[in-house]
Amino acid sequence: MNQTNAEQAYQEIKKRIIKTELSPGAVINESDLMDELGFGRTPVREALKRLQSDDLVVVKPRRGIFVSELAITDLTQIFEVRVELEALAVRLACRRISESELERLEKLAEQYAKADTSGKEEMIDLDGRFHNLLREATHNRFLISNLEYYYNLSLRIWYLALPRAAAEEIDVQAHCDIYEAIAAGDEALAVEKIVKHIRDFHKRIKNYL
Repeated sequence: MNQTNAEQAYQEIKKRIIKTELSPGAVINESDLMDELGFGRTPVREALKRLQSDDLVVVKPRRGIFVSELAITDLTQIFEVRVELEALAVRLACRRISESELERLEKLAEQYAKADTSGKEEMIDLDGRFHNLLREATHNRFLISNLEYYYNLSLRIWYLALPRAAAEEIDVQAHCDIYEAIAAGDEALAVEKIVKHIRDFHKRIKNYL
């Protein structure tokens, strides 16, 4: 499916914000984005409106548009919501995941377990694909939308902490444990493993901020 210019602009600007290429608090210049992305004013403005809804940018009257700031309280509040949503997601995945989705989840879990933990960008990419597939496996569009929202907020904090993160602290077994619980249809165990995974992430990141 071909993306509209507004969708392409949205995805590109969102990527830059999440990866902290546009740092928290930075001024967003529409004209610069138009030049860099090669799009007109309308698609860039539409993209920025969506990013405002995502809480990734903030519009300050008479001052301009800024990348949303980050605070340690944000991390705690995001964790409180995300841990509940992810627990619901794995419960639904245990009931609804298709055979093809389960096979893909297994492959991603294996890739994560075998990945070089010093390649942090690769680890983040695999984690993102794993959680994206978990979202899809719920087959609940409202939950998928909310999970993506909170995952993106978490991911931006992770990128901010990335330079100080220790490779040896990454639990490469976490995704395999979650996959195995879902494959067995064990909802209680799946919830236990996803909660541990997110709690460990929260603790590690908190140490770096």
